[in-house]
Amino acid sequence: MDSYHNWIVEEDYGLCWVKLNRPLKKNAFNEETAHELDEIVHAIKQNPEIKVLIIASTSEEMFSAGADMDWFGVIDGPAAEDVSYQIHHIFGNLERLSIPVIMAVKGLCLTAGLEMAMCGDMIYAAENAKFGQIECRYGITPGGGGTQRLTRLVGPMRAKELIFSGRVIGAEEALRIGLVNAIFPLEGFDAKITKIGRKLMMNSADAIRDCKFLVHQATYMNEQGFVREEKVFGERFASGEPRQRLKIALRHQKMQKKRQARKEKNKSPTS
Repeated sequence: MDSYHNWIVEEDYGLCWVKLNRPLKKNAFNEETAHELDEIVHAIKQNPEIKVLIIASTSEEMFSAGADMDWFGVIDGPAAEDVSYQIHHIFGNLERLSIPVIMAVKGLCLTAGLEMAMCGDMIYAAENAKFGQIECRYGITPGGGGTQRLTRLVGPMRAKELIFSGRVIGAEEALRIGLVNAIFPLEGFDAKITKIGRKLMMNSADAIRDCKFLVHQATYMNEQGFVREEKVFGERFASGEPRQRLKIALRHQKMQKKRQARKEKNKSPTS
């Protein structure tokens, strides 16, 4: 399989680990990252040797911070609607893979990161995992399927509470509300996920494929919600409010980095 700027792909006797690798950007999605994911999914679909896909990250502290603010900070309404459409297409292709897709989440998993995670067949969380759809903080609505998949996984009342509040929840709460399948210690986490993947490979690939299709049919009776999510996502950006809020957030991030740099400088021993 090809090499990628933002992902590391490791094949291991039928298991394929695909790891987000944008450490300087907290594994946030930009346009290139999203399109590379689509290329990877297409390559996996064409490779009969791959029996199970595991999506993770190279960081123990950050699965994905979501969407790159530098990307979202410059788009307008029509461009935002198009972005939402593209992300729905890419995440939908991932979700529709015929093989089992495991999401192995360590650390922070927000907005687009969580929207991608919810496309998996199973989500396993490390004990330090945290989850959130925090778009409303920035005057944005989820644009990668968050309003649809979160509602179907945890129910409408919990989904609305999490989306409206922008609250970030820990692994224990995520397990309690049905967002994740299980929690494992950070030490030995990858080995545990590998073991689960190997067990899945022992069962009939054809039967799993058929069951996956049938469960999807039972869950997704109405695809119109995704279309409406694209429209609303574009309308929010057209209002101008997201750009204002994102500018404030970016300034705040820069100030935090400067404060952190001063702290580190003060800590360094004097000659």
